Amino acid sequence: MILIKNANVFNGTDDKLIQNVNLVIEDNIVTKITQDVVDESNADKVINANGHTVMPGLIDAHVHITMSAPFNVIDGMPREEIAIRSAKVAEGMLMRGFTTVRDVAGNTIGLKNSIDNGYATGPRILPSQAAISQTSGHSDYRQNRGQERVGQHEDSPLMKTGAFRVADGRPDVLKAVREQLFMGASQIKVMAGGGASSTFDPLDTLQYTLDEMKAAVEAASDYGTYVAAHIHTADAMRRAAEAGVMSFEHATIMDDDIAKTIKEKGIFVIPSYFTSSLIAERKIPLPNEETYRKTERVGKAMLHSADLIKKYEIENICFGTDCVGTLDVHATQSNELEAIEKVFDSITALRMATSNCGRLFEMSTYQHPYQEGKLGQLVEGAYADLLIIDGNPLEGVACVVNPDTQKVIMKDGVMYKNTLPQ
Repeated sequence: MILIKNANVFNGTDDKLIQNVNLVIEDNIVTKITQDVVDESNADKVINANGHTVMPGLIDAHVHITMSAPFNVIDGMPREEIAIRSAKVAEGMLMRGFTTVRDVAGNTIGLKNSIDNGYATGPRILPSQAAISQTSGHSDYRQNRGQERVGQHEDSPLMKTGAFRVADGRPDVLKAVREQLFMGASQIKVMAGGGASSTFDPLDTLQYTLDEMKAAVEAASDYGTYVAAHIHTADAMRRAAEAGVMSFEHATIMDDDIAKTIKEKGIFVIPSYFTSSLIAERKIPLPNEETYRKTERVGKAMLHSADLIKKYEIENICFGTDCVGTLDVHATQSNELEAIEKVFDSITALRMATSNCGRLFEMSTYQHPYQEGKLGQLVEGAYADLLIIDGNPLEGVACVVNPDTQKVIMKDGVMYKNTLPQ
Protein backbone atom coordinates (compact mmCIF):
# COMPACT_ATOMS: atom_id res chain seq x y z
CA MET A 1 0.00 0.00 0.00
CA ILE A 2 1.13 3.56 -0.81
CA LEU A 3 -0.19 6.47 1.25
CA ILE A 4 -0.08 10.04 -0.07
CA LYS A 5 -0.90 12.37 2.82
CA ASN A 6 -1.47 16.10 3.29
CA ALA A 7 -2.57 16.63 -0.30
CA ASN A 8 -4.91 18.91 -2.17
CA VAL A 9 -6.59 17.18 -5.11
CA PHE A 10 -7.67 18.29 -8.56
CA ASN A 11 -9.83 15.35 -9.61
CA GLY A 12 -9.86 16.06 -13.35
CA THR A 13 -13.34 17.57 -13.49
CA ASP A 14 -14.17 20.01 -10.67
CA ASP A 15 -13.16 23.67 -10.72
CA LYS A 16 -12.15 23.58 -7.05
CA LEU A 17 -9.46 21.62 -5.25
CA ILE A 18 -10.40 19.06 -2.62
CA GLN A 19 -8.44 20.26 0.40
CA ASN A 20 -6.39 18.32 2.95
CA VAL A 21 -6.93 14.71 1.92
CA ASN A 22 -5.10 11.41 2.10
CA LEU A 23 -4.95 8.98 -0.83
CA VAL A 24 -4.50 5.24 -0.51
CA ILE A 25 -3.09 3.27 -3.44
CA GLU A 26 -3.23 -0.51 -3.45
CA ASP A 27 -1.32 -2.21 -6.24
CA ASN A 28 -2.09 0.13 -9.17
CA ILE A 29 -5.49 1.50 -8.10
CA VAL A 30 -6.52 4.48 -5.96
CA THR A 31 -8.75 2.82 -3.38
CA LYS A 32 -9.43 5.68 -0.97
CA ILE A 33 -9.49 9.48 -1.02
CA THR A 34 -10.42 10.73 2.42
CA GLN A 35 -10.04 13.59 4.87
CA ASP A 36 -9.96 11.04 7.67
CA VAL A 37 -6.70 9.94 9.26
CA VAL A 38 -5.18 6.84 7.64
CA ASP A 39 -3.06 4.42 9.66
CA GLU A 40 0.48 4.77 8.30
CA SER A 41 1.67 1.54 9.88
CA ASN A 42 0.00 -0.46 7.11
CA ALA A 43 1.72 1.49 4.34
CA ASP A 44 4.72 0.19 2.43
CA LYS A 45 5.50 3.75 1.39
CA VAL A 46 4.32 7.13 2.69
CA ILE A 47 4.55 10.23 0.52
CA ASN A 48 4.04 13.55 2.25
CA ALA A 49 2.56 15.89 -0.36
CA ASN A 50 2.94 18.74 2.15
CA GLY A 51 0.01 20.72 0.72
CA HIS A 52 0.98 20.22 -2.93
CA THR A 53 -1.65 19.38 -5.55
CA VAL A 54 -2.22 15.80 -6.63
CA MET A 55 -3.88 15.52 -10.04
CA PRO A 56 -4.44 12.91 -12.75
CA GLY A 57 -1.57 12.18 -15.11
CA LEU A 58 -1.80 14.10 -18.36
CA ILE A 59 -3.32 12.49 -21.47
CA ASP A 60 -2.53 13.26 -25.11
CA ALA A 61 -5.22 12.03 -27.50
CA HIS A 62 -3.33 12.67 -30.74
CA VAL A 63 0.27 11.45 -30.91
CA HIS A 64 2.51 9.82 -33.51
CA ILE A 65 5.16 8.02 -31.50
CA THR A 66 6.80 6.28 -34.46
CA MET A 67 7.25 9.52 -36.40
CA SER A 68 10.54 10.78 -35.01
CA ALA A 69 11.78 12.52 -38.16
CA PRO A 70 10.42 14.14 -41.33
CA PHE A 71 8.74 11.54 -43.50
CA ASN A 72 11.36 11.63 -46.24
CA VAL A 73 13.99 10.85 -43.57
CA ILE A 74 11.95 7.98 -42.08
CA ASP A 75 11.72 6.62 -45.63
CA GLY A 76 15.42 5.76 -45.35
CA MET A 77 15.36 4.14 -41.91
CA PRO A 78 15.31 0.40 -41.18
CA ARG A 79 12.46 -0.69 -38.92
CA GLU A 80 14.81 -1.38 -36.00
CA GLU A 81 15.95 2.24 -36.02
CA ILE A 82 12.33 3.49 -36.06
CA ALA A 83 11.51 1.18 -33.13
CA ILE A 84 14.44 2.36 -31.01
CA ARG A 85 13.67 6.01 -31.70
CA SER A 86 9.99 5.40 -30.87
CA ALA A 87 10.91 4.00 -27.47
CA LYS A 88 12.89 7.17 -26.75
CA VAL A 89 9.93 9.35 -27.82
CA ALA A 90 7.60 7.37 -25.54
CA GLU A 91 9.93 7.67 -22.55
CA GLY A 92 10.08 11.43 -23.04
CA MET A 93 6.28 11.64 -22.99
CA LEU A 94 6.05 9.86 -19.64
CA MET A 95 8.78 12.00 -18.14
CA ARG A 96 6.81 15.11 -19.11
CA GLY A 97 3.86 13.76 -17.11
CA PHE A 98 1.85 12.14 -19.89
CA THR A 99 0.77 8.82 -18.45
CA THR A 100 -1.60 7.85 -21.30
CA VAL A 101 -1.64 8.63 -25.02
CA ARG A 102 -3.73 7.67 -28.03
CA ASP A 103 -1.57 6.99 -31.08
CA VAL A 104 -3.51 7.78 -34.25
CA ALA A 105 -1.19 6.55 -37.02
CA GLY A 106 1.69 4.26 -36.27
CA ASN A 107 2.56 0.63 -35.77
CA THR A 108 2.78 0.95 -31.98
CA ILE A 109 1.29 -2.31 -30.69
CA GLY A 110 4.74 -3.82 -30.07
CA LEU A 111 5.89 -0.76 -28.15
CA LYS A 112 2.63 -0.70 -26.17
CA ASN A 113 3.05 -4.34 -25.18
CA SER A 114 6.71 -3.78 -24.27
CA ILE A 115 5.79 -0.84 -22.02
CA ASP A 116 2.91 -2.74 -20.40
CA ASN A 117 5.17 -5.73 -19.71
CA GLY A 118 8.08 -3.73 -18.31
CA TYR A 119 10.51 -3.98 -21.23
CA ALA A 120 10.31 -0.27 -22.06
CA THR A 121 9.38 2.96 -20.29
CA GLY A 122 6.51 5.10 -21.49
CA PRO A 123 2.84 5.98 -21.16
CA ARG A 124 -0.12 3.71 -21.65
CA ILE A 125 -0.86 3.58 -25.38
CA LEU A 126 -4.23 3.22 -27.06
CA PRO A 127 -3.11 2.30 -30.59
CA SER A 128 -4.98 2.91 -33.84
CA GLN A 129 -2.31 1.09 -35.83
CA ALA A 130 -2.35 2.13 -39.51
CA ALA A 131 -4.34 5.20 -40.49
CA ILE A 132 -6.52 4.25 -43.45
CA SER A 133 -7.28 6.34 -46.51
CA GLN A 134 -8.19 6.14 -50.15
CA THR A 135 -5.63 6.12 -52.95
CA SER A 136 -4.23 9.64 -53.31
CA GLY A 137 -5.52 10.40 -49.82
CA HIS A 138 -3.76 11.55 -46.69
CA SER A 139 -2.45 8.04 -45.90
CA ASP A 140 -1.04 7.60 -49.39
CA TYR A 141 2.41 8.80 -48.42
CA ARG A 142 4.30 7.92 -51.53
CA GLN A 143 6.91 10.65 -51.63
CA ASN A 144 6.89 11.02 -55.39
CA ARG A 145 5.01 9.87 -58.46
CA GLY A 146 7.77 7.41 -59.24
CA GLN A 147 6.73 5.25 -56.28
CA GLU A 148 4.13 2.76 -57.45
CA ARG A 149 1.72 0.46 -55.71
CA VAL A 150 0.63 -2.85 -57.19
CA GLY A 151 -2.24 -4.34 -55.20
CA GLN A 152 -1.28 -4.00 -51.53
CA HIS A 153 2.45 -4.18 -52.16
CA GLU A 154 3.82 -0.80 -51.19
CA ASP A 155 6.82 0.78 -52.86
CA SER A 156 6.97 3.49 -50.18
CA PRO A 157 9.32 2.55 -47.30
CA LEU A 158 7.34 4.82 -44.97
CA MET A 159 4.10 3.02 -45.74
CA LYS A 160 5.79 -0.33 -45.21
CA THR A 161 6.31 0.60 -41.54
CA GLY A 162 2.60 0.04 -40.93
CA ALA A 163 1.75 3.65 -40.11
CA PHE A 164 -0.48 4.06 -43.16
CA ARG A 165 -2.79 1.84 -45.18
CA VAL A 166 -4.60 2.52 -48.45
CA ALA A 167 -8.02 0.95 -49.05
CA ASP A 168 -10.55 1.72 -51.78
CA GLY A 169 -14.17 0.61 -51.95
CA ARG A 170 -16.41 -0.88 -49.27
CA PRO A 171 -14.91 -4.43 -49.25
CA ASP A 172 -11.32 -3.18 -48.99
CA VAL A 173 -12.19 -0.63 -46.32
CA LEU A 174 -13.90 -3.33 -44.26
CA LYS A 175 -10.82 -5.52 -44.62
CA ALA A 176 -8.42 -2.71 -43.70
CA VAL A 177 -10.38 -1.83 -40.55
CA ARG A 178 -10.59 -5.47 -39.51
CA GLU A 179 -6.83 -5.86 -40.05
CA GLN A 180 -6.12 -3.04 -37.60
CA LEU A 181 -8.52 -4.55 -35.07
CA PHE A 182 -6.76 -7.90 -35.50
CA MET A 183 -3.44 -6.22 -34.76
CA GLY A 184 -4.85 -4.75 -31.54
CA ALA A 185 -6.25 -1.34 -32.45
CA SER A 186 -8.28 0.32 -29.68
CA GLN A 187 -9.98 2.60 -32.18
CA ILE A 188 -9.79 3.17 -35.93
CA LYS A 189 -8.25 6.16 -37.68
CA VAL A 190 -9.37 7.16 -41.18
CA MET A 191 -8.42 10.07 -43.37
CA ALA A 192 -11.63 11.88 -44.29
CA GLY A 193 -10.16 14.82 -46.17
CA GLY A 194 -7.06 16.50 -47.50
CA GLY A 195 -3.93 16.89 -45.44
CA ALA A 196 -1.51 19.67 -44.77
CA SER A 197 1.65 17.56 -44.49
CA SER A 198 1.01 15.29 -47.50
CA THR A 199 1.98 16.36 -50.99
CA PHE A 200 -0.56 14.94 -53.41
CA ASP A 201 -3.96 15.52 -51.78
CA PRO A 202 -5.22 19.13 -51.81
CA LEU A 203 -6.64 20.33 -48.49
CA ASP A 204 -10.17 20.76 -49.83
CA THR A 205 -10.52 17.25 -51.21
CA LEU A 206 -13.31 15.07 -49.84
CA GLN A 207 -11.81 11.66 -49.14
CA TYR A 208 -13.88 8.51 -48.95
CA THR A 209 -17.42 8.34 -50.20
CA LEU A 210 -20.19 8.25 -47.64
CA ASP A 211 -20.60 4.51 -48.20
CA GLU A 212 -16.89 3.82 -47.72
CA MET A 213 -16.83 5.84 -44.52
CA LYS A 214 -19.95 4.10 -43.25
CA ALA A 215 -18.19 0.80 -43.91
CA ALA A 216 -15.34 1.85 -41.61
CA VAL A 217 -17.79 2.94 -38.89
CA GLU A 218 -19.77 -0.31 -39.21
CA ALA A 219 -16.67 -2.50 -38.94
CA ALA A 220 -15.40 -0.56 -35.93
CA SER A 221 -18.81 -0.55 -34.25
CA ASP A 222 -19.11 -4.31 -34.70
CA TYR A 223 -16.01 -4.55 -32.49
CA GLY A 224 -17.40 -2.16 -29.92
CA THR A 225 -15.27 0.81 -30.85
CA TYR A 226 -15.35 4.02 -32.90
CA VAL A 227 -13.72 5.85 -35.79
CA ALA A 228 -11.52 8.93 -35.46
CA ALA A 229 -11.09 10.99 -38.62
CA HIS A 230 -8.32 13.28 -39.77
CA ILE A 231 -10.43 16.15 -41.04
CA HIS A 232 -10.07 19.85 -41.83
CA THR A 233 -12.94 21.27 -43.90
CA ALA A 234 -16.60 21.75 -42.98
CA ASP A 235 -17.81 19.72 -46.00
CA ALA A 236 -15.65 16.78 -44.99
CA MET A 237 -16.91 17.06 -41.41
CA ARG A 238 -20.52 16.98 -42.60
CA ARG A 239 -19.94 13.73 -44.49
CA ALA A 240 -18.05 12.16 -41.57
CA ALA A 241 -20.77 13.15 -39.11
CA GLU A 242 -23.42 11.55 -41.33
CA ALA A 243 -21.33 8.36 -41.48
CA GLY A 244 -21.14 8.16 -37.69
CA VAL A 245 -17.53 9.22 -37.06
CA MET A 246 -17.25 10.23 -33.40
CA SER A 247 -13.82 11.85 -33.14
CA PHE A 248 -12.74 14.77 -35.34
CA GLU A 249 -8.97 15.23 -35.39
CA HIS A 250 -8.15 18.91 -36.05
CA ALA A 251 -11.65 20.04 -37.21
CA THR A 252 -9.91 23.15 -38.39
CA ILE A 253 -12.03 24.97 -40.98
CA MET A 254 -15.32 24.76 -39.09
CA ASP A 255 -18.53 26.68 -39.81
CA ASP A 256 -21.65 27.33 -37.72
CA ASP A 257 -23.63 24.52 -39.32
CA ILE A 258 -21.12 21.78 -38.54
CA ALA A 259 -20.41 23.23 -35.08
CA LYS A 260 -24.11 22.73 -34.28
CA THR A 261 -23.95 19.17 -35.59
CA ILE A 262 -20.86 18.39 -33.51
CA LYS A 263 -22.65 19.64 -30.41
CA GLU A 264 -25.88 17.75 -31.16
CA LYS A 265 -24.19 14.42 -31.95
CA GLY A 266 -21.69 14.60 -29.10
CA ILE A 267 -18.72 14.28 -31.46
CA PHE A 268 -15.32 14.78 -29.85
CA VAL A 269 -12.98 17.43 -31.28
CA ILE A 270 -9.20 17.21 -30.90
CA PRO A 271 -7.54 20.50 -31.98
CA SER A 272 -3.83 21.32 -31.76
CA TYR A 273 -3.26 24.99 -31.07
CA PHE A 274 0.47 25.04 -30.35
CA THR A 275 1.41 22.80 -33.25
CA SER A 276 -0.85 24.86 -35.51
CA SER A 277 1.00 28.00 -34.54
CA LEU A 278 4.34 26.33 -35.26
CA ILE A 279 3.32 25.19 -38.72
CA ALA A 280 1.67 28.53 -39.49
CA GLU A 281 5.02 30.17 -38.73
CA ARG A 282 6.97 27.56 -40.77
CA LYS A 283 8.87 26.33 -37.71
CA ILE A 284 8.37 22.63 -38.51
CA PRO A 285 10.46 21.30 -41.45
CA LEU A 286 8.30 20.20 -44.39
CA PRO A 287 9.35 18.68 -47.73
CA ASN A 288 8.17 21.38 -50.17
CA GLU A 289 6.51 24.75 -50.70
CA GLU A 290 3.05 23.29 -51.32
CA THR A 291 2.92 21.64 -47.90
CA TYR A 292 4.09 24.87 -46.30
CA ARG A 293 1.22 26.76 -47.98
CA LYS A 294 -1.32 24.21 -46.80
CA THR A 295 -0.08 24.16 -43.23
CA GLU A 296 -0.13 27.95 -43.03
CA ARG A 297 -3.79 27.90 -44.00
CA VAL A 298 -4.57 25.25 -41.38
CA GLY A 299 -2.69 27.03 -38.64
CA LYS A 300 -4.44 30.33 -39.25
CA ALA A 301 -7.91 28.73 -39.38
CA MET A 302 -7.62 26.90 -36.06
CA LEU A 303 -8.37 29.91 -33.87
CA HIS A 304 -11.64 30.59 -35.70
CA SER A 305 -12.80 27.06 -34.91
CA ALA A 306 -12.05 27.79 -31.24
CA ASP A 307 -14.49 30.72 -31.40
CA LEU A 308 -17.19 28.34 -32.68
CA ILE A 309 -16.39 25.81 -29.97
CA LYS A 310 -17.02 28.57 -27.42
CA LYS A 311 -20.10 29.89 -29.20
CA TYR A 312 -21.87 26.53 -29.27
CA GLU A 313 -20.49 25.37 -25.91
CA ILE A 314 -18.94 22.22 -27.33
CA GLU A 315 -17.67 20.34 -24.26
CA ASN A 316 -16.28 17.20 -25.92
CA ILE A 317 -12.89 18.69 -26.66
CA CYS A 318 -9.63 16.87 -25.91
CA PHE A 319 -5.93 17.61 -25.66
CA GLY A 320 -3.94 16.52 -28.71
CA THR A 321 -0.54 17.67 -29.93
CA ASP A 322 0.01 15.96 -33.32
CA CYS A 323 3.79 16.30 -32.94
CA VAL A 324 5.78 14.77 -35.80
CA GLY A 325 9.56 15.01 -35.99
CA THR A 326 12.71 14.82 -33.91
CA LEU A 327 12.93 14.67 -30.12
CA ASP A 328 13.05 18.48 -30.04
CA VAL A 329 9.66 18.64 -31.75
CA HIS A 330 8.12 16.04 -29.44
CA ALA A 331 9.53 17.99 -26.48
CA THR A 332 7.09 20.81 -27.30
CA GLN A 333 4.21 18.52 -26.24
CA SER A 334 3.69 20.27 -22.90
CA ASN A 335 3.41 23.69 -24.57
CA GLU A 336 -0.04 22.72 -25.87
CA LEU A 337 -1.49 22.98 -22.36
CA GLU A 338 -0.51 26.64 -22.06
CA ALA A 339 -1.67 27.29 -25.64
CA ILE A 340 -5.11 25.90 -24.77
CA GLU A 341 -5.22 28.02 -21.62
CA LYS A 342 -4.68 31.14 -23.72
CA VAL A 343 -7.46 30.16 -26.12
CA PHE A 344 -9.92 29.06 -23.42
CA ASP A 345 -9.02 29.06 -19.69
CA SER A 346 -7.19 26.98 -17.09
CA ILE A 347 -9.99 24.59 -16.13
CA THR A 348 -10.81 23.87 -19.79
CA ALA A 349 -7.15 23.12 -20.52
CA LEU A 350 -6.93 20.79 -17.51
CA ARG A 351 -10.14 18.93 -18.36
CA MET A 352 -9.03 18.56 -21.99
CA ALA A 353 -5.80 16.90 -20.84
CA THR A 354 -7.44 14.62 -18.25
CA SER A 355 -11.10 13.69 -17.83
CA ASN A 356 -12.28 14.64 -21.33
CA CYS A 357 -9.74 12.26 -22.85
CA GLY A 358 -10.81 9.59 -20.40
CA ARG A 359 -14.40 9.94 -21.60
CA LEU A 360 -13.31 9.73 -25.23
CA PHE A 361 -11.32 6.57 -24.60
CA GLU A 362 -14.30 4.90 -22.95
CA MET A 363 -15.93 4.77 -26.40
CA SER A 364 -13.51 1.94 -27.19
CA THR A 365 -15.56 -0.24 -24.75
CA TYR A 366 -14.11 -3.77 -24.78
CA GLN A 367 -11.35 -2.76 -27.22
CA HIS A 368 -10.03 -0.46 -24.46
CA PRO A 369 -6.79 -2.08 -23.28
CA TYR A 370 -6.96 -0.60 -19.77
CA GLN A 371 -10.26 -1.54 -18.16
CA GLU A 372 -9.33 -2.22 -14.53
CA GLY A 373 -9.39 1.45 -13.50
CA LYS A 374 -10.57 4.86 -14.58
CA LEU A 375 -8.33 7.12 -16.68
CA GLY A 376 -8.22 10.92 -16.60
CA GLN A 377 -9.79 11.29 -13.17
CA LEU A 378 -8.41 11.10 -9.65
CA VAL A 379 -11.23 9.26 -7.90
CA GLU A 380 -11.59 6.04 -5.99
CA GLY A 381 -11.28 3.22 -8.51
CA ALA A 382 -8.95 5.18 -10.82
CA TYR A 383 -5.58 3.94 -11.99
CA ALA A 384 -2.71 5.29 -9.88
CA ASP A 385 -1.59 7.54 -12.74
CA LEU A 386 -0.93 10.89 -11.12
CA LEU A 387 1.22 13.97 -10.73
CA ILE A 388 2.12 15.91 -7.61
CA ILE A 389 2.46 19.60 -8.41
CA ASP A 390 3.91 22.49 -6.41
CA GLY A 391 1.15 25.00 -7.09
CA ASN A 392 -2.54 25.23 -7.91
CA PRO A 393 -3.16 24.27 -11.57
CA LEU A 394 -6.56 25.97 -11.47
CA GLU A 395 -4.75 29.29 -11.08
CA GLY A 396 -2.54 28.63 -14.11
CA VAL A 397 -1.23 25.53 -15.85
CA ALA A 398 2.40 26.69 -15.95
CA CYS A 399 3.04 24.78 -12.71
CA VAL A 400 1.86 21.56 -14.38
CA VAL A 401 4.33 21.67 -17.27
CA ASN A 402 7.31 23.18 -15.43
CA PRO A 403 9.76 20.35 -14.55
CA ASP A 404 10.74 22.19 -11.36
CA THR A 405 7.18 22.31 -9.99
CA GLN A 406 6.22 18.88 -11.34
CA LYS A 407 7.47 16.99 -8.29
CA VAL A 408 6.12 13.44 -8.78
CA ILE A 409 5.20 11.39 -11.84
CA MET A 410 3.46 8.12 -11.07
CA LYS A 411 2.03 5.62 -13.55
CA ASP A 412 0.32 2.40 -12.58
CA GLY A 413 1.42 2.87 -8.99
CA VAL A 414 5.11 3.18 -9.93
CA MET A 415 7.02 6.43 -9.37
CA TYR A 416 9.14 7.55 -12.31
CA LYS A 417 10.06 10.90 -10.76
CA ASN A 418 10.12 12.10 -7.16
CA THR A 419 11.78 15.37 -6.16
CA LEU A 420 9.75 15.93 -2.98
CA PRO A 421 11.82 16.45 0.16
CA GLN A 422 12.49 13.06 1.75
